[in-house]
Amino acid sequence: MTESNELPSKTEPAGLLNTAVNIFVAPSEAFVEIQQRPSKAIPLLVIISSMGLALFWYFNILDYDWFVDDFIATMQESSISGPGFFIDSGNDANNAEALREQMLSVSPNTFMLFGVLGGIASSLLVFVLQSSYLSLTTALSGERIKFTHWFSLVIWAGLPTLLSVMGMIVTIYLSPNGQLSAYDLDPLTLANLGMQSSNASVEQILSSLNLTMLWSLVLVIMAHRQWLGSSLLKATTMVTAPYILILGIWAYFAFT
Repeated sequence: MTESNELPSKTEPAGLLNTAVNIFVAPSEAFVEIQQRPSKAIPLLVIISSMGLALFWYFNILDYDWFVDDFIATMQESSISGPGFFIDSGNDANNAEALREQMLSVSPNTFMLFGVLGGIASSLLVFVLQSSYLSLTTALSGERIKFTHWFSLVIWAGLPTLLSVMGMIVTIYLSPNGQLSAYDLDPLTLANLGMQSSNASVEQILSSLNLTMLWSLVLVIMAHRQWLGSSLLKATTMVTAPYILILGIWAYFAFT
């Protein structure tokens, strides 16, 4: 086993608050703390509770009738499928009206419940999948860093998403009439920061990516390099490979 695979000598506990601050200002110190003491509960609770509260506020003030019309209009522009329907921007107004009736049959409270729980569940799923992938790849290469360390890392590295949550809160506050598209909710997405495309599928990709997501990826790359003593190129390739694959498939269908 190489020297880079050995866990660093135990240091004094930094504490949760110091670790959170170090994620932003001194990530290498935070990575040492996370590797030695892979805590998970508190940062995970902070992330999902803040996101859940922001989404609850959003769905609570949302003009549901307006949202349904805006959602269907967006689907018609991009000619994408809905739940049980395909909206063709050319001549499928009947399906659009049927979808509208189907969506309006769901009560706003039920829609809010699914929206909040769905947002939280998707974040948890990303954390689990990312840490499982990193655990598997390092295990296959004979490294000793386990799932619990990677899971703790991706959660702590997810703290920058709190900036997106803060941006969402400001956006909701500035939209008291409730006519706010889900695509416009996060001001830190690449689309809302000015990156635009005439291709509807590419526009959806730009609306799905935000600066805090990229920041979190950079943190995981830095930790991978520090923990395993790997090169920057190798760390970047290993960490971003699943994302590049998904974006590549998405882009393929966007341009074909």
